[in-house]
Amino acid sequence: MQKTTLAGLATIALTGGTLLATEAPAQATVENLYVNQAAANCSDQGPGAKTEPFCTIGAAAAVVTAGQTVWVAGGSYPERVTIPASGTYELPIGFIANGPVTLTGPTAGFVVDGQHNIGIQDFRINGAAAVPALDIRNSSYIEVVGGNFTMASSSTAPAVRLAGLAGAILRDLVVSGTALTDGLTMDAATSDVQVTNWSIMTGPKYDDHSVGIRVDGPRNTILDNIVSGFTGGGVALGPGATDTVVANNRINGGGGHGIHNGGATGTAITNNTVRDRCLDGIRVDGASAGVSVQNNVLTNNGSFSQSYCDPTVTDGVEIGVHGPAMAGTVVDYNNAHHHSSPSSTSYSWNGARMGLTQFRTVSGQAAHDRDTPNTRDNQDSANSAAPGYQEYDAEVTSRADNPAVPNTGAGPVTYADRGAIETVAPPVASFDVALDLGASKVTVDASASTPGFVPIESYRFEFGDGTVVTQTTPVASHKYATPGSYRVTVKATGTDGQSGTSTEQVSVLRRTATVGLLALANLRYVGSSTNLTALQPNQAGLSTSAQFDLADAGGGQVALFSRASGRYVTEVHDTSLTATSQVVDTREKFTLIRNGDGTSSLRAGSGRYVTAAAGTSSALTANRTTIGTAEKFHRVTVTDAFRSLKARANARYVTAESAGTKPLIARGTAIGLWERYDVVDLGNGQAALFARANNRFVTAASGGAQPLIANRAAVSTWERFTLVRNADGTVSFKAAANGRYVTADSAGTKPLIANRTSIGSWEKFTLG
Repeated sequence: MQKTTLAGLATIALTGGTLLATEAPAQATVENLYVNQAAANCSDQGPGAKTEPFCTIGAAAAVVTAGQTVWVAGGSYPERVTIPASGTYELPIGFIANGPVTLTGPTAGFVVDGQHNIGIQDFRINGAAAVPALDIRNSSYIEVVGGNFTMASSSTAPAVRLAGLAGAILRDLVVSGTALTDGLTMDAATSDVQVTNWSIMTGPKYDDHSVGIRVDGPRNTILDNIVSGFTGGGVALGPGATDTVVANNRINGGGGHGIHNGGATGTAITNNTVRDRCLDGIRVDGASAGVSVQNNVLTNNGSFSQSYCDPTVTDGVEIGVHGPAMAGTVVDYNNAHHHSSPSSTSYSWNGARMGLTQFRTVSGQAAHDRDTPNTRDNQDSANSAAPGYQEYDAEVTSRADNPAVPNTGAGPVTYADRGAIETVAPPVASFDVALDLGASKVTVDASASTPGFVPIESYRFEFGDGTVVTQTTPVASHKYATPGSYRVTVKATGTDGQSGTSTEQVSVLRRTATVGLLALANLRYVGSSTNLTALQPNQAGLSTSAQFDLADAGGGQVALFSRASGRYVTEVHDTSLTATSQVVDTREKFTLIRNGDGTSSLRAGSGRYVTAAAGTSSALTANRTTIGTAEKFHRVTVTDAFRSLKARANARYVTAESAGTKPLIARGTAIGLWERYDVVDLGNGQAALFARANNRFVTAASGGAQPLIANRAAVSTWERFTLVRNADGTVSFKAAANGRYVTADSAGTKPLIANRTSIGSWEKFTLG
């Protein structure tokens, strides 16, 4: 967002905030030029059309005319490009990197000398040594947007040099090098230039006297930049840098001063954050007049035994004002905190180091300065009428009022913060998703969202399928038309317009069944642990914690959705299984295998089989290469669990009497645990009866010659029964042991036995 308008820049043709915004030509009659060194038919003899591009950028630059844009395809170009032509207000010239474009080599870079109305966008320059990566001289109305300039370790030139430039915007640049001579230099003939949102970095070594940004010309603006390292200083203003604005910059550790105004008049040094410099954080000296130093935050400037500081220089302070500059410098609304609290050496007045109280006395300044390490003291306490004050902070954030902090600032906005960054507290959007596979529905609960400075007034729910709901309450539900994975986003907005957003991926798959998994290893159901995450074979019955939805995961695979945790089962590190995932991906997909004995096995995405070999106290793992007993599970549909059998012969319930130690007999008058059975699906229309009285399978022992009794730990032929559903709603059981039907013999007075060849009333049972 543009925050400062410079005199004369109105003549630059800005489109959407930049000189070069789209591939469309400035006028329909003017064609673009193209550069693509990788194209098989590229040629520097032209014509530079999209179908016949130039091979080099320099070839395009040699023929470009007003109104044309040069589009450069991604690649590495060993060039130094000089732009010899100028654009006009209506027809600027543009150079745009159409992909990652790097100019490489010791002379790599762009040169603009004596031209105007030119834009350069998004180029990388790597390895320049004896010449600047960007060299603009005797020109006007230039815009450079985006780019990354990395200088060679042996560089002797500044990364960017501006000389005789009148009217320009240079923004969103990254400049770095292990030993930069200077990051940016602006000579005395350079004016009306805005340098915005740069990141300039080099080493902090104390003996090379390099400067991050050096300004010697008038009416320039240094705004929202980050400068790190440089032993000569972060930002240095010479005597000719009149009416310069240095605002919202973050100056980090390095050998020299943070911001040094060396004789420039009318300078506004406002809302900067300066820390860990070896010398003064902010220094004003020379014949400076009309300088304003306000709203800055300075911390631990001056030598504190940092390895990059000159150990012989130990007189650095946070703010220093010296010589003739003392008569015309305003210092106020800063927070200058040295290494002790309060510090006796945070300030310097004409060479004498002192604390805040003494500085106020001798200078008559700093009435509203503070000396505190508490960052809360920077909030809502700046002077918005200070010269150079910006409506937005260094991250283009609007000023925000913290109701918990008294507004002690001055000017029209009494709640602006000191320093480069405005403290804001937007709401924090946080939500939980409850999945219902049966209804293909999610319920999103954002009640855990926390407000910022003010209450939350609205919640916006985006469900990932185009459905958007905005409401004042934090809970919303949505039914999906088709199964799949969706991105659910919640945006919480406060009454001050600040908002916070959170996004989670969820899978809402088609449920095919709800089952329990009965581990053959110990005849216990697989359930969730006490924290509802790890899966353990430790449930005596098919309770809610042992119920899983089988979901179609595609490709013949299934996903297991734990009813207890509301999450999908996932394979963790190719071994243990936990019910913790909201989304189904590779680790949540399993192949369900039906074994020959009617059990089922699960093969995880790792190709290993799920096993219950560790027993009831440990989580299931997926680490077996073959299927044995511990890798087998009986699948029990939830609706077939905990059933009762009422004999038609005498209207009594079939009981596994004496906790299963006696044969089954139909003489129960009420339903208790001995009268409960889980009907286990064995496939091919066959089932087994798992008695809840003792957690054993019912068997037609001795090939059906003996009465039915619940005493088997595994299912073989004698434990298999074909479940016959009769026309009157009853069921009958045909034993695989002998092909005979189970009967409540002698009208139920004798134990159940499989010895009948047809179905009569004694062979009928009601499943309850």
